[in-house]
Amino acid sequence: MNDAMVEKNKKDFRTGSWFSGVIINGILILLALSVIIPLLLPWFFVFKTRLECSYNPWSLPTQIRWSNFAEAWTAIRIDQGLINTVIVCLGAIACTVPPAAMAGYIFARYRSKVTEVIFYLILAGYFVPIQMVLIPLYKLCSQLSLTDTLPGVILSLAAFGIPFWTIIYRSFFQSLPGELAEAARIDGAGHMVTFFRIMLPLAKPATVLAVLLVFIGAWSDYLLSLILLNSQDRFTMQLRIAQFLNAYGVDHMPRYAAAAIIAAAPTIILYILGHRWILRGTLAGALKG
Repeated sequence: MNDAMVEKNKKDFRTGSWFSGVIINGILILLALSVIIPLLLPWFFVFKTRLECSYNPWSLPTQIRWSNFAEAWTAIRIDQGLINTVIVCLGAIACTVPPAAMAGYIFARYRSKVTEVIFYLILAGYFVPIQMVLIPLYKLCSQLSLTDTLPGVILSLAAFGIPFWTIIYRSFFQSLPGELAEAARIDGAGHMVTFFRIMLPLAKPATVLAVLLVFIGAWSDYLLSLILLNSQDRFTMQLRIAQFLNAYGVDHMPRYAAAAIIAAAPTIILYILGHRWILRGTLAGALKG
């Protein structure tokens, strides 16, 4: 009798586990498709002519036409947008990662009531939506003569990125043994030497993770650039593509699709090349808190 009940319980457990696995896998597949499908949609249009795109938008192209990429590059002036976007990305990295790393180290190793209060103030800044402060941000940038300038976009991106990465670095440095810094202090190393020569190299996974994600976030930025930039010669790539779509609508969908692929390619390639570092940074404790 007991054996029969045990077997029945095992069978029910296997059935429930199988059913739960199907549901979980189904949800994961839907989430994956929600990410993959938008990346695949431009490829339905990019090799077609305008006429083919108008009459049969979801059919396969009659032949592969690479000319849409060259025409999109010229019509949208992607070269100028690319230069501006690279400047914004590099500036965002330079203004976000070093301050966040130093702040995270201080909050992790020199804990006191004062540093805790400052840390929670910074933590509160992480939960402020960008949309809530757009008007004060624009007024502040206007008073500082930073509107319609790339430095204004760079500093704005850094202001919204530093709180998050300060939290990440603080968690990472807290996971490192405190004896390392104590041994360096006994050997006569000062605070700066301890940080730059000992602690920061150990935080390499977190630093690479921060550089990659800050670059991707700055490359994909649209809202802040739209609010702060007015001159077309300072437009980032995202603004140039959006301006092209607003001007011509879907009449030039093949060119728009080509421009969208060009704009997305660097971040996709960067993620493919750096996904190991992203996983390594996560597993090393960069996202623990």
